[in-house]
Amino acid sequence: MAELFETLTPAVALAEGWGVDYRIKRADGGEVLAQVRCSEAATAVARRCGNAEALAAIADRGLSAALEYAERAQPLARRGRVRLSIWLDEMDEGNLLHECQYEVYE
Repeated sequence: MAELFETLTPAVALAEGWGVDYRIKRADGGEVLAQVRCSEAATAVARRCGNAEALAAIADRGLSAALEYAERAQPLARRGRVRLSIWLDEMDEGNLLHECQYEVYE
């Protein structure tokens, strides 16, 4: 099970909304950087639509989603470093979306 290693302040302040970066240690010992972002508009849409998953992510600043997605990523031994981007999409009922990027070691 993945666990939180460190919470980092994002390098860029968000004009409207919030962001947080997490360093996560996976069960296999690998490390994942998860960057979670949410705009005020996405929060409003999630509330208006009653999007329970998005509202839960907003409540814990995306930590639960970051831990889950970190464990789902390909094993680091085969891929290198993993960076997760997680955000709430204001154009899609505030749904939680994510993208996983891998830096393959040569």
